[in-house]
Amino acid sequence: MSSEIIQMKNETMAPKKLNNFLTANVIACCIAGTSAIALGQAVNPAQNNPAQNNPGPALPALPATPSIDTVPMIVSLQPVTIKESYATDFRSEHQQVSSGWLMVIRGDSRILAPRALAEPLLLASGTGADGSVWIESVEWFNHGFISGYRVCFIPSTAQEKSGADRTTQGLRVWFGSPKLPESVDAKALQSELKEADRAGIVAGIAVKVEGSAPKVIANREELVTTANALIARWAPDESQDGASTVPAAPANK
Repeated sequence: MSSEIIQMKNETMAPKKLNNFLTANVIACCIAGTSAIALGQAVNPAQNNPAQNNPGPALPALPATPSIDTVPMIVSLQPVTIKESYATDFRSEHQQVSSGWLMVIRGDSRILAPRALAEPLLLASGTGADGSVWIESVEWFNHGFISGYRVCFIPSTAQEKSGADRTTQGLRVWFGSPKLPESVDAKALQSELKEADRAGIVAGIAVKVEGSAPKVIANREELVTTANALIARWAPDESQDGASTVPAAPANK
């Protein structure tokens, strides 16, 4: 092959070699950059993207709510009277609460999984002595993701002094749309009630209420202490001291 032909062939291939070289360098830079970002996130997780309302790899996907498929089972219900009322943080109006029901529910782990932002509201409704329907945003003290049990409190935010006019007749407890509890007001609760009716949420089997009289509690702090004792029993993995302070739950709980 003549030198002229060899030279022409080399000149023809030169741009291809240059393009291949540049492409390889771009790919290498991208890989290096991606690796550097991954390493930086592993070293300093705080620099990761802000958490969104999507489950991580260890959390189940959140099902649609409200739905009859995610209605929790009421395990225990105890009427409570609180001597020193407090303002609930589970309503935007922060009404005063002086009575209600301590409750333990067993729920779907997909719902109970802790999430960074809005979670399905835990709601309760029932019938008053006069036949009217009441609805409340239920306070809760633990997630119950591992145990399946969540300890809650249904506050009575009605204007009556003792809340005695409210009954557990027709009690419904369900998970509503994902929201921040502190953003919920009376209008939002009425909307949730309509959605529950539309989804076919109905009252469950009559729930046995613990005790013939309300449990008298001094204040919010004692309410939390009482709730912690229930957590120690039903969800010991979330107990503050890691040990139960009350008798063990039945084996067939």
